[in-house]
Amino acid sequence: MIKEIPLNEPHIYAFQISGKLVEEDYSVFRPKLERILKKESPLSLLIKVEDFEGWSAKAAWEDLKIGLNHGEDFLRIAFVGESLWEKVMIELGNLFMKAEVHFFDNDSDAINWLKEVDNKAEENEYVGYRHILVATDFSKYADIALKKALELAKPFSAKVSLVHAAETLSAELYPSIGELAVPVLINNPEQEEKHIANIEKQLTEHIEKLGFADKNIDVHVLSGHRVDEIVEYAGKNNVDLIVMGSHGRRGLARLVGSSTNGVINHAPCDVLTVV
Repeated sequence: MIKEIPLNEPHIYAFQISGKLVEEDYSVFRPKLERILKKESPLSLLIKVEDFEGWSAKAAWEDLKIGLNHGEDFLRIAFVGESLWEKVMIELGNLFMKAEVHFFDNDSDAINWLKEVDNKAEENEYVGYRHILVATDFSKYADIALKKALELAKPFSAKVSLVHAAETLSAELYPSIGELAVPVLINNPEQEEKHIANIEKQLTEHIEKLGFADKNIDVHVLSGHRVDEIVEYAGKNNVDLIVMGSHGRRGLARLVGSSTNGVINHAPCDVLTVV
């Protein structure tokens, strides 16, 4: 079995292998991997190994084809497991891989080793942004910021995350904010959950309306103080550029401008404001 593992590290794709791999496993896994490589290459792999029993003959051929066809698309490959037998099987199965391959006993050491490639690149030369965050309030200025972010991301296959920070407000103190989405109710968790889901849907539809549905943009809705949430998200998700509009919706320029200035002053990365 081959199972994808969620991992918030740029340029690293993680998955787990277990049992005996058969051709059907690769028929599901290979298209996913090729879509990721089309979007972001070269890439490093983190592969967790549990109770691995090897390959069937046809699966071994599929594994070999991945190595032959994509050998130059991988920077480093880290395997994590405990069994010496698993280590020998993996090393034999990757004789045709051109990437540097190492075996580790724990995830932390493996991830640190994979990240060394990016660190060395940063020391030696500028290699472009890897993860770009676009803060949006659904205004035309935010749309321009998204377009600019996609232009910056394209040469380096950078990840783009479109983020909307919904202010957590009390309905009694602040019943309406006009054109913006309905505020989250801090005393009603169920309403807050529905509200966030609704904004996520609006973001996805907005991306489609702008003609960017094929750009693999990640969508995230944060709940809380706008500046704090954007800055915290950037720090936790290895964002190296935040793109924001310098103005917001009509009548709210002061509010949005204040948010932009707040992000500029507290962001852990570069910030680009688009007029």
